[in-house]
This record gives sequence, structure tokens and C-alpha cells, in this order.
Amino acid sequence: MKPFAFLAARPSMALAIREDELAAVKKYGNLSDDEIVYFSLEDRPQIDPTKYAGIFVSGSQYGFFDEHDDKTPEQIATEEVLFAVNDVVVEHDIPYLGLCYGHQSLAITLDEELTGDYFEELTTVDIEVTDDGKNDPIFGRLPNTFPAILGHAEAFGVVPRDTVVLATSPMCPVQAVRHRNNVYGVQFHPEIDSESLELRLDYYNGSKYFTPGELDAVRARTSGFDYSAATQIIRNFVDTYRDRSTEGSS
Repeated sequence: MKPFAFLAARPSMALAIREDELAAVKKYGNLSDDEIVYFSLEDRPQIDPTKYAGIFVSGSQYGFFDEHDDKTPEQIATEEVLFAVNDVVVEHDIPYLGLCYGHQSLAITLDEELTGDYFEELTTVDIEVTDDGKNDPIFGRLPNTFPAILGHAEAFGVVPRDTVVLATSPMCPVQAVRHRNNVYGVQFHPEIDSESLELRLDYYNGSKYFTPGELDAVRARTSGFDYSAATQIIRNFVDTYRDRSTEGSS
């Protein structure tokens, strides 16, 4: 079996969150250490997407709206490597699950602009599976509505060609997509549960996702939820693609 690949899009200064994201993908995907390969995008690794059963791309505090002159060399490297991977993924319809930042990168790869119209502070939102989602092999096994954690400044403004919307929410119409047959993106965070949320709260306190002094309010509005349906997306993705032929994806 081909291994999966985890592409860390966060800067190395967020190492604790990187490690937590990888641990979550392994846990919820039921993946062993030998079944997943870790890449730090800021290190400009050479990645051949065709060698993997599926590719995960993490979230990131980086923004595609950031001015080029304000971007660090690490951010520029992350974008360049990611878009090179995305080009191959889209060309060959390779299994892919972009998480927030990874999801947003798909819009750009598919020649559509992101929008800031659907900004959402760090919070818990009810995600609604669309009719296309109910017929999807990954989203079709989820409840029609389920809670998930999100926080983002950028989002899909237009649905790209050959792409269907799998999930939506009242404040953000494109919460999940599938391009062609195998390329997925989710605006929310299926890798974050109530335990790992606390790590993000400390890291993002006073950031663009919520202002200083709001920590208790954010903790209150994200506590007490069952996030198991959201995390099931990771398991469904792995189960769908782990047994595909080592000669390529279909």
C-alpha cells in the first residue's frame, strides 16, 4: 500500500500545532507511523504526489491575501511548493484533503479568487451536508448536520469548474468541495477536537481570529460539542483511498 502524505503548511514556530495536526490525522485516520510521510513545506521538500495514496494539507495562519512584500521566505516557500503539488494533484485527480488553508489553495489552483466576505472568528458552526454531499463517498456517511470548529479570514467566493459543494453553513456557503472525483477541501477543521482546541486558543489569542479579551468567550462557544462526525471525515478519506492500487488513483 502506498503511504499517505501530510503537508505541514504552518511555520515551524507553530511546531506544537503541527505535531498535534499530524497526530490527529494519524489517530482519526487509523494510520501507523509507516503509513504516513510528513513534509514541512517551508523547507522546500521535493514531493511527487503520485507516490502517495492520498495527500493531507494542513491549515495555517498564513493568508493568501497577505501582501507579497510582507511574506517571509518561509511563507513564500510554503506557497510555491504547495501550488506545485496542487498542479499535479488536479491534473491527475489524485486523492487530496485540504484543511482550511489547503482548501483555500485549491480555489487559487483552479483559477478562482478567494473572498474575505465570509470571515468567521474561531468558533463552532453547524455544518450542513448538501445533496451532492449526501451522494459523496466520504460526506455521504456523515450526519446531515454536524458541529465543527473553524476560524478563517478567506474563503471560496466562486465555485470552480468541475467542482461540487459538499457542505455549507449559514455564514459561509462553501464549507467543503470535491473537484472531479478525488480532490477534496474543507473550510472547517475536522482535525480539531475539544482536546486539541485548547492548544489553538493559547496560540491564537489576540490574533485575527479573535481579539484580546475574548478567550473565555471563544472557549465557551466551542465547548461541550461532540466533534466526532467532523473527525470522521479523516477516517472516511483514509478508508476510501488506502486500498487503491499502488499503480495510481482512479
